[in-house]
Amino acid sequence: MWRHIGRVWTNGEQFLVMDRYFLYAWKGDEAQVDALAELHWSVTATEVGTGMAAVVAIDGTVNDVGWLEVFQNRTGIAIVQALGEPYERALGKALAYPIDGDHVGGDIVPVPSGNMYFFSAVLNGDCVWPKAKPGKAPVHWEPAGVPAPSGLRFDVPRGDYQLQVRWMTQPDEDTCFARWLFCPAFT
Repeated sequence: MWRHIGRVWTNGEQFLVMDRYFLYAWKGDEAQVDALAELHWSVTATEVGTGMAAVVAIDGTVNDVGWLEVFQNRTGIAIVQALGEPYERALGKALAYPIDGDHVGGDIVPVPSGNMYFFSAVLNGDCVWPKAKPGKAPVHWEPAGVPAPSGLRFDVPRGDYQLQVRWMTQPDEDTCFARWLFCPAFT
């Protein structure tokens, strides 16, 4: 069962998911951001210092800007970019959609501490982001007028993870979404 734990606003930039042990190496400088932008769409992770970070490359066919909703279950994280009315229905369809056909990344992202950070790649890893909190999924897509965080932190079980991506999918004529699942790696 997925629980909503937070949301971030994107203007189309890429986001990273990484363990706190590797934050020191991400400066969000022009060279790092440009290197991310040059990655092929199928790349789901990149080296950061002595570790790896998952790369969440926004799907512009869903929308260039908007909310990335973050959900958590017992083992992993789901990041959803959705459009549709009602919005909570679109989110539900994205979370319930089968994983068959998802693009599974080939790189392993180590999570030695279990303390994860999800943030805009244009920012420095030294930033302070709010701790994700379980709550009810939002019912409106529009910004609430309050500055949205550009990152979140949350806990996951320690171990190795992979990112699997469901690019723009239209389960019905009124809904579309992209979904990134950050889940334990199966060897």
